[in-house]
Amino acid sequence: MSETYCGKDCGSCPQREAMNCPGCQAGPGAVWPGECELAKCCRDRGHETCGTCTQQKACGLWNRREEMPARRRERREFEARKLADQEARKRALAETTASLVWRLDALLWLVVPGTIAGFLSDEALSAHWPDLALLGEILGILCSVVYGLLLLSLAKVNGGYRAAGACTLFVVAAGVIVQVLTGSEDSYMEDGGAMMVALLSGVAALVGECAECTSHAEVLEPVDMALSQRWRRLMKWYVGLFLGTFAGILVALFSQWLGLLVMTASTVGSLVVAILKLVYLWRTARAFREYEEMEA
Repeated sequence: MSETYCGKDCGSCPQREAMNCPGCQAGPGAVWPGECELAKCCRDRGHETCGTCTQQKACGLWNRREEMPARRRERREFEARKLADQEARKRALAETTASLVWRLDALLWLVVPGTIAGFLSDEALSAHWPDLALLGEILGILCSVVYGLLLLSLAKVNGGYRAAGACTLFVVAAGVIVQVLTGSEDSYMEDGGAMMVALLSGVAALVGECAECTSHAEVLEPVDMALSQRWRRLMKWYVGLFLGTFAGILVALFSQWLGLLVMTASTVGSLVVAILKLVYLWRTARAFREYEEMEA
């Protein structure tokens, strides 16, 4: 039987049989896999056992030596479950990659008509060509509805897409309701009900963006962890911009110029985030296309 580092008897260890452990120095205390923190401490300090260490009695690791086999077993079981979950997600992802790729491409290309719709709906343009403004509003609504439906269709890949799609469709419906109540999206401040709908729409837009970013991040984890983390950072940007816009409104009540400055910064930030989302969507679609080719 291998000698232990901490002085315990391997034969009396209740976890030995369950973990199929060959003994301390040949098992968890070996350099590989090096599961035992106490054994690693011994080697790092140049001791053959804990008994030659002058800090033994005050050592937290040594005082917890009876707990360590159970902790190692829990850690192994956790890692095994984590690995099994990852493999299950990879298998599910492989089955849905084809549908995921074309939907991501569609989300990406919807940005183009959406941008055109925003240009056509611009106040400066609508003052001269009101028919174009109406066309822009209709095109914008159609793009948003299709975007929301595409997100809903991705719910089988990740449940977060369902929330993102539902929020997108709610924002579209809220915009139509505000227009019906006030005749213009810009005059909602004059109607209490319309203002409440507009506020709910803003919150829903934030929740939808966060849910979409989180879903993209989660499905990307088995494929591209770095890009997954970028989606999570983008989600934080959305939250920051929402808070910045809200702060700008509050500040404007006390200082118009300072409020305008905060709102301008939020607007610039929104433009940057929109560009980043476009880039990330393109990279996400490409990552899954490459993953599909690799798995084929």
